[in-house]
Amino acid sequence: MIVAWARWAPLDEFGGIDVVLQRIGPALSAFPRGARLPDPAWNFRHRLILLFALVSAGAVTGFSLFQQTPLVEALVQGAIPAAMVLVAWKAPFGRRFSSSLSSAALMAIAAMIVHISGTIEAHFLFFVLVPVVALYEDWAPLATASLLVLGHHALFGVLAPAHVYNHEDALDHPIKWSLIHSALFLVMCATSIVHWTIHERARREEIILHDRLATQALHDPLTGLANRTLLHDRLTQALSLSQRSKAPVMVIAVDIDGFKPVNDSYGHAAGDTLLIELARRLESCIRGGDTAARNGGDEFTLLLPGTALDEAPAMAERILKAVSPPVHLLGVELEIRVSIGISVSSPGSHREVLLHEADQAMYSAKHNGRGGYVIFDTSLAAGALGTMAVHPDHARAWAQYTQHLRTEIASAKDLGRIPEQSRGPETVRRTLESIIAAIHQLPQGQQTAGLVLPERNALEEFVFHHDLVQHWADTLRADSIVKAERSAAADLFWLALRRTAIRDESGTPANPGAEGNSFHVDSAPA
Repeated sequence: MIVAWARWAPLDEFGGIDVVLQRIGPALSAFPRGARLPDPAWNFRHRLILLFALVSAGAVTGFSLFQQTPLVEALVQGAIPAAMVLVAWKAPFGRRFSSSLSSAALMAIAAMIVHISGTIEAHFLFFVLVPVVALYEDWAPLATASLLVLGHHALFGVLAPAHVYNHEDALDHPIKWSLIHSALFLVMCATSIVHWTIHERARREEIILHDRLATQALHDPLTGLANRTLLHDRLTQALSLSQRSKAPVMVIAVDIDGFKPVNDSYGHAAGDTLLIELARRLESCIRGGDTAARNGGDEFTLLLPGTALDEAPAMAERILKAVSPPVHLLGVELEIRVSIGISVSSPGSHREVLLHEADQAMYSAKHNGRGGYVIFDTSLAAGALGTMAVHPDHARAWAQYTQHLRTEIASAKDLGRIPEQSRGPETVRRTLESIIAAIHQLPQGQQTAGLVLPERNALEEFVFHHDLVQHWADTLRADSIVKAERSAAADLFWLALRRTAIRDESGTPANPGAEGNSFHVDSAPA
């Protein structure tokens, strides 16, 4: 029909073949595209169809012998489709050739049953086998089956009707009955195509849904940037490649300065708008193979494979310049300021260490006045406290209590028993998580171990705020809002951590901890 229409309507009149395809495109979209089955599904169906065809070929021989056919002729009748099946099983010519050959074998089986039986009822076998062929969900095998059946009825049904039909009207009017059988066969093909279309569209929608869920699982729903899971995966791959290529990997931690007042003053919707705009500006600073990720809240991380340390200042300045233009929000111009921490991998660097170094550098930038950047450098010891001698069980008791308390406070906020706005600074939360992460790395046992401490200013800020939190927690517990209770072991750890963070008049910590420093940062001019 399409070809006839194209011939009837000159292409020049309609603007050429592109216009023709544009006109017939909506009609073609109603039909399945075919050849879209995944390889595992196609292989499974192909094996079942070939097995069915092989058993049917044996049934042809058995049925032929039952009809008193000579043995040699009966064996030949079954051997022909069986040989086609074996070739289709081992054929190295691709899916379409194999499926078309197995389709031809099935139609040959049906034709032989018709000739052997000589009954009109045997023709229904063609109709039965059409859905089997349609299981391939491909036009090639269905077209092969259609051509063979239509050719069989057009050739034998007209030239030798006695070999196809066994009733007088068909013998007297073979063309009429050939057309009837062909029309019925085409109707059966159309029915199978409808089922095939439904399956193909359902599978396509399933793929779309799967891709959407995968995207949601690996991307931040607000900004569309990579989330922590995807960032960690790509960083792991980048470090693995770096070991072979010797090209360094740069990680940049970016944190908005003063983000909480935006939420408090203008609402969370305004805060979301600000985060989306910052995400867009950060993406404009990186290359196609780099990754921009949002870790949650106002924390962002950039991953730049193949970027050396000497490129860090220029990259930091590029980010600061990109975020500096004011954001127009609710009729107000808001200026975005960020603190940036940069770390660059060295041979053998681990993912967690690299991320932690970038975080530590960013904390230092924030405490150095904000709106600038710090490049992590292990050769210096600017403001690091090193390690603190702790009893592992005491530290774990405090971490367990703190995590339990955070869970109960979050639950109380969800129930409306605590105001949602009761939140500490983001830097304090990060310091808490770094301390808990360091506690999880402590060895098992009763012997004293060294706990890696965060940068001095970060620890001092954390101790000040967490003291208030623990007094607040005591009040909440007295009011039966939370149930978490500090053990004596947790109190011992906290007192030791407080003493370490508090300086005496000379500026020396009361408890300097073990010798050596675990983290060193070198401030670069902002």
